[in-house]
Amino acid sequence: MTWIRLAVITVLTITHAGCGGKSETTGSESGSETTTDGTTSDPTTTTTTATTTTDSDTAGPTGSETDSTSDTTDATTEDTTDGTTDPTDPSTTDPSTTDPSTTDTDTGGGECIEKECGGKLYECGDCIDNDNDGLVDAADPECLSPCDDDESYFATGLPGDNMDPCNQDCFFDGNSGSGDDKCQWNLKCDPENPGGDDCPYDPNFNNCPEEQMQTCLEECAVPNGCDCFGCCTVTFEGMDYDIYIGDPDCSLANLDLCQPCTKNFDCDDDCEPELCEVCFGQDPEDLPPECDEPECGEENLPCMVDNMGGDNCPDGQYCANGCCFIIPG
Repeated sequence: MTWIRLAVITVLTITHAGCGGKSETTGSESGSETTTDGTTSDPTTTTTTATTTTDSDTAGPTGSETDSTSDTTDATTEDTTDGTTDPTDPSTTDPSTTDPSTTDTDTGGGECIEKECGGKLYECGDCIDNDNDGLVDAADPECLSPCDDDESYFATGLPGDNMDPCNQDCFFDGNSGSGDDKCQWNLKCDPENPGGDDCPYDPNFNNCPEEQMQTCLEECAVPNGCDCFGCCTVTFEGMDYDIYIGDPDCSLANLDLCQPCTKNFDCDDDCEPELCEVCFGQDPEDLPPECDEPECGEENLPCMVDNMGGDNCPDGQYCANGCCFIIPG
């Protein structure tokens, strides 16, 4: 910010007729703005005063304001400038110390690190934007875990994983079969018919357990808003929908291709955003403003993930719904 201080000392000599040439001198000094007004009692004597105002103020990037006024001076007026004048043009402003083009890109994540599942590297752990949507791995809502080999849809894309048209185990464990998680369900039991023509709803089917084994409840890591068999609640335009994410064409971008489903309430993990829980298909930015960080319980750490797939979870864990989970497999 450049200030030009012009000190003007104006000497006004007023000669009074009939007073023996007695003179009176008055001096005034101004700071950033000086106004001098002179009058002459003798109508035959003309005294021209000079008014010089220089005000140069620069207020950061909002611009500068310069006001300069100059009146013609008579030879009888004496101007004295006190101080050193910057040879720089007073209309020139100093550059701001802040570059307005600089933006903060830190989102609280970290460098993307490849995450293997069972010794293998899949699409949702390879640090590559495989579906070209600008979101990598855990940042992509269609990536359920590093054990997911399809960034485009909710279905994992793993050979044999959840491929039985009827029998279902834990949808989120990265494998097929209930041997390790003891979760059991059949799509024939669901009146919403998520199995479609491959496994239609059968009202007479009698193997529809309402309760799951304790091992299933403990071992199946279910995202907020889902049950352990892949029936999840998503919010679209203010409405909640229960969709079966095992459908190979189901994604957030194509919800009309997702089949409706009925949750198994024994292993359903309701999402409670008012308690700072990040719901399925959302991220921490969707939390209410009063939430400082996602609620993850006592066993999981809250986490952040940036668009390039970098998160701040410990080694061997991945970030999903704002919480760190141990990589299955």
